[in-house]
Formats: sequence, C-alpha cells, structure tokens
Amino acid sequence: MALEDTIADVVGKLREGAFPNEQSVSQGIVLRVLSDLHWDVFENSVVWPEYATAGGGRADFALCEPRSKPKVLIEVKQPGKARGGVRQSLEYAFHTGVPFVVLTDGRTWSFYLPAEPGDYEDRRVFKLDLYEHPAERSAAVLEGYLHWTAVASGKALEDARNEHRSKARRAQARQALPDAWRQLVEQGDELLIELIGDAVESKEGVRPNDSDITRFLNSLSLSSAPSYQSSPVVPATEKSTQKEAIESARNQSGRSLKAQGVKTIRRETIGGEICFWIREGLKSEEILSKVKQEYPQANTTKNSVAYYRSGLKTGRLVLGE
Repeated sequence: MALEDTIADVVGKLREGAFPNEQSVSQGIVLRVLSDLHWDVFENSVVWPEYATAGGGRADFALCEPRSKPKVLIEVKQPGKARGGVRQSLEYAFHTGVPFVVLTDGRTWSFYLPAEPGDYEDRRVFKLDLYEHPAERSAAVLEGYLHWTAVASGKALEDARNEHRSKARRAQARQALPDAWRQLVEQGDELLIELIGDAVESKEGVRPNDSDITRFLNSLSLSSAPSYQSSPVVPATEKSTQKEAIESARNQSGRSLKAQGVKTIRRETIGGEICFWIREGLKSEEILSKVKQEYPQANTTKNSVAYYRSGLKTGRLVLGE
C-alpha cells in the first residue's frame, strides 16, 4: 500500500505544479518511488546518482545489484520534457552496456531495451502515464519493472524482453492482415464463402449460390482490403499503442499530401516524433532559409528537427544529412 499512497500523493502534487525541474522530480518523485520499491536510496553504491558513463555523460541514477554494478539507468527530466531525453538516455546505456533504461518526467515512465533493433519507439517496451491509470495499476507496473527483487533476480529484464518479442510478433501479424485478406478473396476460400453464405441466409432467409459469392469476392478491388486500426483493447501487459498511432497518422498524412502533389522526400521517427514532408523540388538551402525566417530561434544544424510551414501543410522535417 505504501507505493500506491506515494503515487496518489505524487499525482496530486504533479497536478498542482509542485515539481518544476529535474531536481525536484528526482528528489520528490523518483527517490520516493525507489524507496517504496525496496531500493536503499541512501547507499550510493546501490542507487548511484550522477553515474558517469563511458561516453562522458552522466545518467541521473544507476540502480546497482550487486553493488556498483549497474543494471538499470534512470534519466530524469522536468515535467513535460521527457520526450527530448530519449536519445540521450539510450546513448548512455550503449556506452555503459546497461540493458535496461527508464526515462521519466515524474508523470510518465518509459521503459526501454536499448540493444534491440529499430528506432526509439521500437525499443520502448512500455510507457506508463500516472494520470491515465489508477494508483494500484501504476504501482503494479513499477513493481514489475523496478522492484529491487525483480531487478536483482533478472526477472524484470527477462519479462521486458519477452514482452518486447511478443510486441514485435503482433506487429508482424498486423502487417500481414491485408495480404491475408487479399489471398482469401482471390482464392475464394471455402470457409469465407460459407461464412458469407450463412450471413446472407440469416439476414434474408435465402442462401446465395457459392458461385455468386465467388463472383462477388472476385469483384472486390484490392483497395477494399480492410486496413488495421489500433483499438483501445488493452492486453494483460497493457503495453503502449503509441507507435501504432504515430504510424497511422504518418500514413494518413502521407496519402493526403501525395494527393496534393507533394513528394515525400524523407520520413523518419526520432524520439517518437513524426519527421514530416517537404515540397517537391525545394532545395535544402531554400528550406533552411524559410525555417530561419519563420522560426529564427530554431536549431537548423545538421540532422536537427525544425518546424517548417509550407503552403499546404505544417509539420516537422528532418534537415539534410
């Protein structure tokens, strides 16, 4: 119950704006939570603050078990700024060889496996938002990933890897849905024909001939293949569906822009952000000039992400490599 009470108290204070910076989040939230998760927050060789990584950076906390052997890195940001810390926290883990990373701004807690393939979103196992779940559920998630016993035994890391593999398999299955549908339609699958016949008979009282059903299926264009849409169904592990939502939004925007004659020069996801589209024929120098005119404070250096307003769409774009 102690952790649930802490979470309820933290949520109330977050809503009041009681944690304005990283230090207040570290002291008032992270260390309180770790203490309730049975970490010895007063022993620096166990909960190691400002842990120096091999690349010259410093992770806000390293959870060590055995002592002085980090198993988890925690990077802390001020409320609302967690998104900007993804790359930094994963780079710290790479340099240090730590297999599990937590990025938090107090309200959100994102759990990453930095060694897995893919972009940043692909490596995130779960994102917990304390505003979106009751205290009991939030406590269960934090205990599963960060309880001293789970980390020390290796169970937390093993469970995270199993969840990540399961997530990847589900993503592959979703991508295969349109092709499976096309195959059923084109081949006139017997079970599909039977199901359609049953549905028509139930509705109209008369069953169509199998040949009529086959002709109907053959008449369906490939564009009528059903597309996958994320649903609010939450599996037992309650993993985040943010990546699917981002991809759906990106694809919808892409189709819309293409219809207006805009060519996709590049599209990427950096730290969960959709890096957007640019007008066909526009040169890098022209893009930089327009960005500086509209947003003189924007960082327009190589590989940075800046805002650019075109006549057709406002979005993010990746400046040239």
